[in-house]
Amino acid sequence: MNNETWYKNHKRHMQLALIAHGSLVLVLGLFAGFFLTFDMLQGVKIWPLIHIELDIPGTVRGWKAAHTGGIMNGIMLIIMALCITKIQLSLASLNFIYWSFLFTGWGNTVFYWAANFAANRGLSVGPTPYGDADIFGAISYVAGASVMVFTVIACFLVAKSALRDKASFE
Repeated sequence: MNNETWYKNHKRHMQLALIAHGSLVLVLGLFAGFFLTFDMLQGVKIWPLIHIELDIPGTVRGWKAAHTGGIMNGIMLIIMALCITKIQLSLASLNFIYWSFLFTGWGNTVFYWAANFAANRGLSVGPTPYGDADIFGAISYVAGASVMVFTVIACFLVAKSALRDKASFE
């Protein structure tokens, strides 16, 4: 197998993996919608079958974020999977973009979910105006904060490559 064929196969593998992971992140975002609904209803209530009064951990605001954030992160991974096949990338850039978005999708998912169980909304490892520090706050913060810079750089690399490729057509 020559280098060009290997690169195309490698890129295709990464594309399919991002689509699969994006779909799983999307499913968790949709699943968070159940928690949002049950939190708003103050229990598991599915008319006419189930009516269980229950205190759902987290807040309506937190479950809205996990629901919409999960959906958007899943879509982001899927869109980036499609984008990487349309632009020319070095192997190093391709690998960086792939791993950055993979970690971003899962890091943000862990952030949203753990923040619902955190007293401080997962905004810090320490106390915040919203509450004291706890293990869920630390997990949430580390998961979300650790991927932010990589996501920005990966987005920049995609934009730079697209603009470079666009300029070659002019």
